[in-house]
This record gives sequence, C-alpha cells and structure tokens, in this order.
Amino acid sequence: MIFLSVLSALILEHYQSWNRRDRLSAPFDRWSQVLRDVLDSGAERHGLLAWWLAILPLIILGVASHELCLRLGGSVLAWLVDTLILGAVIDFKTLSDRLNEIAIHLESENLDQAKAAIESWEGSPLPGEFDAPGLASRAIQLALLNANMRVLAPLMWYVILPGTSGPLLYAGALALRRRWAQAPLDNSEFSLFAVKAMHFLDWLPARLTALSYAIVGNFEESLFCWKTQSKSQTNDELRVILAAGAGALGVHFEPAPVLPYGVANGELGTGDFPGAGHLENTEGLLARTLVFAVAILGVLTLGSLVGI
Repeated sequence: MIFLSVLSALILEHYQSWNRRDRLSAPFDRWSQVLRDVLDSGAERHGLLAWWLAILPLIILGVASHELCLRLGGSVLAWLVDTLILGAVIDFKTLSDRLNEIAIHLESENLDQAKAAIESWEGSPLPGEFDAPGLASRAIQLALLNANMRVLAPLMWYVILPGTSGPLLYAGALALRRRWAQAPLDNSEFSLFAVKAMHFLDWLPARLTALSYAIVGNFEESLFCWKTQSKSQTNDELRVILAAGAGALGVHFEPAPVLPYGVANGELGTGDFPGAGHLENTEGLLARTLVFAVAILGVLTLGSLVGI
C-alpha cells in the first residue's frame, strides 16, 4: 500500500496550486508563532518544549488517521487518506514550474525578473548583485535542495514511520527551523533545538538524495565533488546535496556571498558556470531521480509480496 500511496500522491500533487498549499500550512504557521510568542525566553529547553508541542499533534494525526481508517473502512480508506495527506506534503510540481519560469527569463536576458522569481522561491532577498550564471547557479541550487526537502525526504520518512507521521514530522520540523531560526532574537537559544532536529532528520535523506543524483547523473564527477567539496562545519547535510548535484550536472556554481538556506560557502562543482540551458538539464535530473526512487520502492514492494 505504501507504493500505491506514493504513486497516487505524486499524481495528486501535480494538480495542486501554490496558493492551496499555503492555505493548508497557514494554521500550523500560526500555531508555531503562538508557541514562540508564549515560550520564547531565550533558553534552549523552552525551544525544545515548543518544538514538541508543535510537532506532536502532527505525529498523532499521521498515526491516528491511518489506524482509524484501517479499522473503519479497511485498507482502501487508509490508502485514500494517506494519499491525500502525502499529496499535500510533497511538492515536485513547484520545482518544475519555478525552473521553467526562471529559464524563460534568463533566455530572454531579463535578469531582474529572473532575480525576482528566485527571491520569491527562496523567500528572502538575494545577497548582492548576480549576473546570469550566478542566477542560474542559484536556481539550480534551490531546485537540488528543495527536491530533497519537498519530495525525497518526506517520501523516505513515509516509508520508515507509521502512517503519514513521517512526512508530517519532517514538513513540520522544516517549517519550524525556517520560521524560528530565520530571525532569532539577540542571544536567544530558542531555535537551537529546531536546528538540531533538522540536522538529524536530514542526515540520511540528504545522503540518499546525493547518491541518487550520482546514479542518474554523472556518477564519477558527482562522487568526486561529494568527497572533496561537501565538508563543512555548518549545514553539512545540505552541502552534500549541492556538491553531488553539481557534479551530477557537470556544472561549477558561481561563487556567491551566501548560499541558500545557510549552506556553508565554498567551491561547488566542476566545469563551466551554468546558463539557462542547464536549468532544463536540472529538471531532467530531478525527474530521473524521482523515477529512480519510485522504482526502487516498487522493487522493494514487489520483493516483499513474493517473499524475497
């Protein structure tokens, strides 16, 4: 049933709009803000308490909805509910739409529109001035990272944890880290646990994502970049994804003052700086990665059915 739920959810999410996703996440965003307003005294232990108060209802929802549907309506109803929840969490369509939009602006040399589209996607202003290769680099970096955060990691946690608790746990933890760590108060340690939790939740998915990029892309270059360029002291998980993705695509990201989502700066990739055409290559890489992940899940499901 896991394989069927994943396949159905991927079809379902293709027809969802960005605005609908925002409406679905709005209640959780308001709740997380209330928890911070009430509990943020600057201590990490209060951040830990707030994190669990925000995340625990999502875990209960994911497990209880699945078990309740199994008892009331059988596996068909449980599959339907799992599909609806999983389809609301994962988001591959946005990656494709964003890359196409930015590629069109870059091809027409409309750098201001391309920059505005990237800032809208990243959720913050770009640090400094960017030329066309710099904007293309940024767009590819965002796509590589969001493929893990919005698609592959939630799917992995769906396979591991009961019901839909895994995707809801990951999506909630990601939202909390971004909301609480984005603009921390001076000397406040409230957001530290949210950051630590995401390091834990991202450790395995990031490496599986990087390995998938290598398998469906330029394997040797990807592993070389992963081995030589992914070491850093902060956000090592996300840097692994960027290094492996750059190698898989055969591009060299143009240096920037700050990389997306706080990834440590430094050399990433080999070869030439990317252009508009490389955004189409990136979309192809992500599509092959998703097909590869679903195929592996299908093989494992088939193996379990025949008793291998």
